[in-house]
Amino acid sequence: MTKTYKTLLICIMLGFFTVAFTAMAGNKDRSGQSGAQHLLIDPWARSSGWASCGVAETRGLESVFGNVAGIAFTKKTEVSYSRTQYFTGSSGGININAVGIAQGLTARNKETGRKVDLGTVAVSVFAMGFGDIMTTTVGNPDGDGSIFSPKLNYIGVHYAKSFNKYIHGGISFKIINESTSDLRANGVGIDIGVQYLSGAYENFKIGVALKNFGLAMRYKGDGLSIKAVQQGTDYVATVEHRAAEYELPTLLTIGLSYDFLFFSQEYQLMSKQDRKEEGLTRTDAIHRVTLAGSFIANAYSRDNFAIGIEYGFMKFLQIRAGYLAETFTKRNIDGNNMIFANHESMYLGPSAGVTVGVPLAKKGKGNQMLWFDYAYRFTNFWKGNHYIGVKISL
Repeated sequence: MTKTYKTLLICIMLGFFTVAFTAMAGNKDRSGQSGAQHLLIDPWARSSGWASCGVAETRGLESVFGNVAGIAFTKKTEVSYSRTQYFTGSSGGININAVGIAQGLTARNKETGRKVDLGTVAVSVFAMGFGDIMTTTVGNPDGDGSIFSPKLNYIGVHYAKSFNKYIHGGISFKIINESTSDLRANGVGIDIGVQYLSGAYENFKIGVALKNFGLAMRYKGDGLSIKAVQQGTDYVATVEHRAAEYELPTLLTIGLSYDFLFFSQEYQLMSKQDRKEEGLTRTDAIHRVTLAGSFIANAYSRDNFAIGIEYGFMKFLQIRAGYLAETFTKRNIDGNNMIFANHESMYLGPSAGVTVGVPLAKKGKGNQMLWFDYAYRFTNFWKGNHYIGVKISL
């Protein structure tokens, strides 16, 4: 990659960064003016373990939430499932199920006989259920004997491609559905993401993602209808209220990450040039420490900052921790300006997680792996969120 090309790419990303602080800066006064808030929930155990700060680092199926460009690193097949016990201890029990499959696409060049990378496609499903809730009315405040079960869902279709070894980009289309027993809202959201890699071992990364961009949604259904007597007559008619439209929770997130790699003694004795020619990557390191951070510019709530650290032992163990911070509140009390740093979102700040990998093939016979993930995020309410995930990489 030429220096001019690198400089141009960095300038473009800095331009996005400027937009994040100006045009899309978080506005507390606009809180509550958007809907489909489940689009802001990370359902994947691996990325939730470090507060979803890996917009530059994320790879594999978990990338469909953080930065869709990351699925470009899946060259073969991945299948993943994650279950979240949301707000542990809450009444009724809130659970989230996320499942996805990604497949790398290739074609053979007839002239050279070499395989050509056509990118990666993926499909994911997010399903959030609240259990059975008793129906109450003005006339029956203790319940009328019936129940209903609200559901928040979306199906994502994703595509990402590696344009070269440095630049990766992707796009997602999400079909959104929110429903109760007698109300329903549907919409479409779009995510766009880019990742840029640099460094001797491609260990410096920059990521940019624009998420949840789409048209406004509106509720429809029998729940908006009432029976009323027309004025001046005895005729009873069904009248339908018009629900107000609401916007999707659009946001722009930008992140950086850096890998500190520690190779075996054999590789340490080699010169930097020899190691480069050997084609060493992060997967060849015995120990890896990754630092990551991101800035989330929310269009309809406060901005967030997320930082995280991840330790990796070869490709068999990963331990991570993260922290999500909100921008400060400035209030005027008795003529004095005071700064508050309280969290108004559901997350309290800290999170932690672990990943264990089990090889499915003998050494030298392939890179098939079975992964087990667990994460926990502290919340302002109840007893936090538990995440459990499993993934197969073929």
